Amino acid sequence: MSQPIDITLMGRSFTIRTDDDPAQVLAAADLVQTQIDELRQLGSTVASDRLMALVALNLAGELLKKDQGQVADLNDLLSALDDVVLQAEGLVKVPLR
Repeated sequence: MSQPIDITLMGRSFTIRTDDDPAQVLAAADLVQTQIDELRQLGSTVASDRLMALVALNLAGELLKKDQGQVADLNDLLSALDDVVLQAEGLVKVPLR
């Protein structure tokens, strides 16, 4: 059952209804606010909608990089497992004396 969670972004309060863990929603809001603050510290004045778009693009880019890294790690693991299976198959074919 969805529950309301109050968050604050850019000085504005929002109530979000979600089934997700409230702590995770608050952590996500904190991450977004941190990104907003970092962009603001760069000194450029950007409209709030553009600022939110930049934050969304930055976070999406980070997520994509992370996913690609996990795929590469998974491929390396699968390759290593294939090698182990080939070695095991080779041992099974060795005649016992």
